[in-house]
Amino acid sequence: MSPESLLISCEHAGNEVPPEWDHLFRGRRRLLRGHRGWDSGALELAESIARIVGVHRIHACTATRLLADVNRSPHNPDVWSEITRGLPPSDKERLLAAIWRSYRIPLQAHLEELIEQHNAAFHLSVHAFTPVLDGVRRNVDIGLLYDPSDASAVAFCRQWRDQLQTIAPHLRVRFNSPYRGIRDGAVPALRRVFGFQRYLGIELEVSQGLRKTTGGQWRELRAEIAKSFADVYKRFAKTRKSRNRSVSPRAKVR
Repeated sequence: MSPESLLISCEHAGNEVPPEWDHLFRGRRRLLRGHRGWDSGALELAESIARIVGVHRIHACTATRLLADVNRSPHNPDVWSEITRGLPPSDKERLLAAIWRSYRIPLQAHLEELIEQHNAAFHLSVHAFTPVLDGVRRNVDIGLLYDPSDASAVAFCRQWRDQLQTIAPHLRVRFNSPYRGIRDGAVPALRRVFGFQRYLGIELEVSQGLRKTTGGQWRELRAEIAKSFADVYKRFAKTRKSRNRSVSPRAKVR
């Protein structure tokens, strides 16, 4: 694996509403600004990682997930929010086409290209979570989400956690927290498409509280997280070798 085989994505990068759907949020603008509307700080972090590693393109969805969540499967009821759940089927199909497919199809196609060119692809999906959910404060600052049955992902995350705790020992770094790495999402779906041999997918979850409480130090913290990833990825890329030289057939996103 090489830096050229790395893809960085940010599924909840913004809270934009296309003009066609603006009427759905009349009197509900506050939802867009909160954690339900987007992952504040996630795109900034993804960009910091991309700069340090040398990745020139980030796959980012800037439309609010309150319209259609690109990090959920179309058959998952959670692809819809309280804003869109009751819409007619024709409107939902238009939203899937305009937001979900316009994001997920190019994302998968890019990974297919990387696998064809480099025999393997590494996918880092960057997210940010609310530090308090339903009145309960979460006991985690940084979460590394992965499939426990993927030995390469386990090894990478262990090295990354050790690196993070070396440079920022005050941070609470947890595995598969605050969410499980195998829950429905873009990364688990792509694992099923490509398999472990050619695709390594990890989700980075960072507490939005870090962005709020660190103030002017948020930039430095982003740089530390980014450098920790870059250092581990560089070492990991040197030692990881493709175990299968054949490229799996392309699978279509539906």
